[in-house]
Amino acid sequence: MNRQTEREYRDALDGLRFSDEAKERMMNNLMEQKGKNSAKRRGIRSLRAGLIAAALCLALMGTAVAASPGLREALAAALGGFAPYAQEQEGEPCVINGIEFRVKSVLADSFTIRAYVEAKDLEGGIFSGIDDLTIPTRIQGGVELPLITEWLDPNAAESWSHGAECLGFDEESGTALLVISTWKMMPEDFTGAAVEMFEMNSYLTGDYEVVWRNEEGVTIPVDVKPVESIVLDAGSPLASGLDAAEVRLSPLGLTFIFEDYDIWRPAVESNSGSVSVKLKDGSIVEAPQGNACGIFLPPLEAGNSYRVRVWNFLEPVKAEQIEGIYVGGDYFPMK
Repeated sequence: MNRQTEREYRDALDGLRFSDEAKERMMNNLMEQKGKNSAKRRGIRSLRAGLIAAALCLALMGTAVAASPGLREALAAALGGFAPYAQEQEGEPCVINGIEFRVKSVLADSFTIRAYVEAKDLEGGIFSGIDDLTIPTRIQGGVELPLITEWLDPNAAESWSHGAECLGFDEESGTALLVISTWKMMPEDFTGAAVEMFEMNSYLTGDYEVVWRNEEGVTIPVDVKPVESIVLDAGSPLASGLDAAEVRLSPLGLTFIFEDYDIWRPAVESNSGSVSVKLKDGSIVEAPQGNACGIFLPPLEAGNSYRVRVWNFLEPVKAEQIEGIYVGGDYFPMK
């Protein structure tokens, strides 16, 4: 790695307001792209200058730059290796109570969906009323999806989880890059899928305060094309070792499905229940815990309920690359 190049990238990113994790992820992706593409772009312009400009464009996502190649390159850097699995969105921006939202890309598998959204403060006084947009829980939102009662069984029931995070924010332009997630059993038909922003809050005054709310429940339609998941049945080493009814593996993550929703399983649900994947080349890919959901099939009794735990990879993983999976202190080989 060229240390001078890395230093210039870091100086450029330090001029923006990103979470440390997002900044490091972008740094790694920028250096990776430099290594792959430097020969191709020689003679057009300096790749280093282009990628630094792309990183800077991530903080300048107003309407005037929404269609620029630099912004698309910056979004690709934020997505990293997940970019090939993402569904680009062509919908129009949606203004809700002074904030313009534009969904740029969507990732999904059988139990996880993530939408990458640009948000611009048109009034200039909303985001400034929040102590720090990048603090978890400051933004509330999710991806709304058809309910299990609509496509599986009208007498079924389910639970799900939402999450939202600000990956980066530029105070001068009043623009943020958000990732909005939902964890639930995905429908067979994604018609009606939409991003819904709930509210934004702050402790700027020292007390909890809602500074923005989607009072009308306006939603932003999205197109969804989920990646395929491989199903490991109850007889597989991983599922049987954890007493799971089923495990699903996709490039986005691992999903464990357990019979009987009411049973808490410390092996995968306690703070020590970490998950990571060992690849055949010896490297390790971490999988922070995503969230949980539940499935309740008729007749609604313990034997027909399922507890689902999701872990999302920090970088995409293909099944054929995996040698084994660590769950807590246990190791399960892939066969």
